[in-house]
Amino acid sequence: QLFFVAAQDPSSSLLPSRGVQLYLPYEDRIIPDYSMIYASQFYDADQNNDVNDIIDALWCQSANSSASIGVWYYPNGAKVPIFDGNFTNSSAPSPVFSMRISGQIALARNGGLSGYEGLYKCIIPDENGVNQTLVVGAYTDTGYNNNDGPDADPTMQFSLLSTSRLATTPVFSLSFNVSDGPPTTVNCSVNGTGISTELSRKIVNGPESVTRVTVANLSEAGNYQCTVSNTRVTNAPINGVIAVTSISSLIVSVSDTPTGLTATRLSTGLSHVRLSWSTVSGATGYEVYYQLSSITPVSVGNTASTTTNITSELIRGITYTFYVVSYGSASLPSGNASVMLTISDPVVNDFMVALTTISAITLTWSPPTAVVPISYNINRRCRRVCESSVTSNNETSVSSPHTSTGTPPYSQCGFDLIGVYGADIAYLTTNYLATTLLTAPTAPVDDIIFSSVESVSMTVSWDEVPCNGRNGPITGYYLTYTNITSNTSYTVNITKGDNRIYNLTGLIPYTNYTVIPGVITDLRHAKNPDAINIVWNPPTIPNGIITVYEIRYRESTSTGPYNITNTTNTHYIIVGLIPNTSYTIGVRAYTSIGPGEWTNREYSTIEI
Repeated sequence: QLFFVAAQDPSSSLLPSRGVQLYLPYEDRIIPDYSMIYASQFYDADQNNDVNDIIDALWCQSANSSASIGVWYYPNGAKVPIFDGNFTNSSAPSPVFSMRISGQIALARNGGLSGYEGLYKCIIPDENGVNQTLVVGAYTDTGYNNNDGPDADPTMQFSLLSTSRLATTPVFSLSFNVSDGPPTTVNCSVNGTGISTELSRKIVNGPESVTRVTVANLSEAGNYQCTVSNTRVTNAPINGVIAVTSISSLIVSVSDTPTGLTATRLSTGLSHVRLSWSTVSGATGYEVYYQLSSITPVSVGNTASTTTNITSELIRGITYTFYVVSYGSASLPSGNASVMLTISDPVVNDFMVALTTISAITLTWSPPTAVVPISYNINRRCRRVCESSVTSNNETSVSSPHTSTGTPPYSQCGFDLIGVYGADIAYLTTNYLATTLLTAPTAPVDDIIFSSVESVSMTVSWDEVPCNGRNGPITGYYLTYTNITSNTSYTVNITKGDNRIYNLTGLIPYTNYTVIPGVITDLRHAKNPDAINIVWNPPTIPNGIITVYEIRYRESTSTGPYNITNTTNTHYIIVGLIPNTSYTIGVRAYTSIGPGEWTNREYSTIEI
């Protein structure tokens, strides 16, 4: 026959001086977090009649002595009801209820635990007011005696904790689930050597007693093993054997470093880049980064491929370092492969004239070395040298060599070569100047004016040739005047440039004359870095049979003798010249009587 005496709560002397704890008066011991107890070890009364007459509930205690603290939760996550009456009051909730006393809260049982087994959780603030969680596995006596120990997942799950796979020492965690009992003790090792671990446990399925165990802040590759056991308040035999431990393991390796990393510009945009590297055996993915100067590297993203295109975020004119690391499902990231690339603006340095005629200019160029465009456009602005008005046009999708046509003789044109890169464009060369060849005028002079008319002389003047028919600089005129009475014509060669006035003398008094000025022939030329090609027309009035043409030339800054050569043609190529140099060139005709006057021009060779 049992005799009960008045029971009491645990005294304040049994509370912890720091932190929180679980106290089981029936066994008179502090039990570890995630311990196992059975129904016959906690009650709503002093069941064992100990000398202190303490209520044999399970007490969740704190160094925080405040009243009304702490909450108990059922295995299914619901709150255990809090009762304000006496422990043995028949109106208390069943089969378990909680009761708060200063600095502690009791989990009391007044009925059977069948259907209520599992992991009970107490949340209670510590002396700093920070909530702490304590867990205990409570079972029926039969369930406790038949429990053969916790069951851990055989294989751990790997998770990288480092914010960047480029971290010098990557930090990771390993986790696994434990069922069939709480994991009171977890001991881990790597390659057989025990390690001190930062351990966390969290109930993920209360009714099924499943706990997630996470071992964090690991950084070493190797063979990891964690052994899990639970503390049974009473180590009773289980069907004739002692409760066993369970092992979860995982081999953590280091992925190999990618090789052959290259960075190439893409024609789809001025700041588009493609990265490529070799396949790493066993890798499940790769992470790509870019870094600007000393700024923290930025992750572009992850890929399972060995190529990736970066089409945003990069800025023109900047030098970047690109990194690639490989990783596996259960491996630390590899060392990084790196490559540097400057996103420079493309430029064409050899945009030049290959051929000019009186109406067309042929241009050539090489692709820019930085990045070849998808296509080229050319903007052209042209004006006759003798006028200021400009005509412009845009030629798209051109290629080298390209002939720009429809330009009047002796017109100066400015060319822009534009590279097309998707939605971007780049001016590869700007305002390159070239001039079409000159040719004989195709329009007559304007009004002829007579003045200072005397009996045997008169002054003749005339307006200039219209610009649209001038076709080059006027260097002289032939002025022909005819005695209408005798039908006798006389021609004067006026060679002092564009001099549009002449005094006729030796005329016959009271005689009608007609005056027709004619433009003398002119030199035309084409130029290369080391040669100048000249072309001319024979004199309008040769005054005999032309036997040979004499050509002379020298550098314009020279005062030395001319180089002399002869030809019977009306064209000649002067070779062996110095690039980017100005030359004075003269041509005159010979007849049996002797030479005519020199026609002189100043031309320059082009740069290489």
